[in-house]
Amino acid sequence: MENQDILDFANMVFSMEYGSIDFEELYPKAYSRECCHIPIHHTITENGKIRALLDVYPVTMKLKDCEMCIKAAYIGTVAVHPKVRGKGYLTQLMKQAEDDAVQKGFDLMLLDGDRHRYRNYGFEKAGVKCNFNVCINNARHRCRELSAGEALDAPKYRFEEVDEGSEYIPFLYKLYTRRNVTARTEENFFLCLKSNHAVTYVILDDGKPVGYINTSYDGKNILEFEIEDSVGIPRMIYDFMQEILCNEVGITVGMDETKKIDALEGMCDYYNIAMSHMMKILKSEKVLTFLVEWKKKYDTDVINADEIMKLWRELEMDEKEKVSLLTTCRCFMELQKGKDNRLGSVPANWLPLPFFLPDADAF
Repeated sequence: MENQDILDFANMVFSMEYGSIDFEELYPKAYSRECCHIPIHHTITENGKIRALLDVYPVTMKLKDCEMCIKAAYIGTVAVHPKVRGKGYLTQLMKQAEDDAVQKGFDLMLLDGDRHRYRNYGFEKAGVKCNFNVCINNARHRCRELSAGEALDAPKYRFEEVDEGSEYIPFLYKLYTRRNVTARTEENFFLCLKSNHAVTYVILDDGKPVGYINTSYDGKNILEFEIEDSVGIPRMIYDFMQEILCNEVGITVGMDETKKIDALEGMCDYYNIAMSHMMKILKSEKVLTFLVEWKKKYDTDVINADEIMKLWRELEMDEKEKVSLLTTCRCFMELQKGKDNRLGSVPANWLPLPFFLPDADAF
C-alpha cells in the first residue's frame, strides 16, 4: 500500500468527523514527504481499498547523561471508515500492532490522552503532568515581588518566531537536551515542535538567544519552554504575555521539571495535576528500571529498583492497574488507607514514578 494512499485515507476519515484535516501539516515529523516512511502502517483493506488504519510512531526515550533508553511504540491516527464500523477492525489492528511491537523489540506502547476504550486492550493511565493557569495580573505582581524596583513598562525579553531555516535551531536543540528525558533527534527537533500547528519563538535577552517557547497555534497555551536561567521564568512569561497581548495562558510541565514547577506555582492563578498518557508495558523490568532512574534525576533520595520490581510482582492486580498505581496520583490515594494500603513498605516519596512527554512528542 502506497504511503500517499494511507495519508489520503486518514485525511478523509478525520475530515469527515472534525472538518478539514491535513496530516502532513498536522504531524510533519511523521507525514511530511521526507518522513512518511517512519510510522509503521497497519491497515485492513476490502476489495483493494483501505477501510481501517492504525499507525505506530517509534519513539526512543533517552535518559540524560547515560546510555539508558527505552523504545516506545506510539499509537496514533486510528481511523475506521464509518461504513465498516462494528466489524471489529480496531480490535484486529490493536492486536496486529502489539504483535508487531513485540516482534520488533519495543519496550512499551503509548497512547495520548485519556480514552477509556483503550483499557480493553490493556492500556492504563500513566504519568503525571502539571497544568498551570497564569493571568497577566498575577504574573505582574509576582515579577514585582521578586524584583522590587525593577521597571516592568519596558520588556526585558523579546520574542522572535522561528522557522526550520532559523540560525537559532541548533541552540534551541541544545537547550532541549537539558531535559531529564529526551525523545527527539537534532534532525527532527523542529518538525516535532511544529506538531498540531504549534508556533515556536526564540527568547532574546538584549539580542542574545536564551531560550524558546512553543505555543498552541492560538497562543493560549504554552506547550513547552526552555530558558537558560530558571530565575528568569516569571519575567519571561510576563513579557511574552505582553508581547502577544494575552491576558491568560495555560502552561503544562512534567512532574520532573521541578524548577519550572516552583516558578510557575508562585505566579499562577491556579493549577491542577492531570494524567499524562496511556501506557501498556511490554518489558516490565526494563521500563520500571528506566522510570526509577528517571526519578533519581531530580529526587536525591535513593530509590531501589529491586524493591520496585518486588512490589510490581507482589501487587495483586493486573498489569494495567499496576502501571496506574505506581506512576499516577493514585499512589497518593492508596497511601491514605494506612496499613491496609497495597504499596506496603515502599517509602511514600518514591512514588509516583515519572512519565511525561510534551505535546511535540505525542502522536
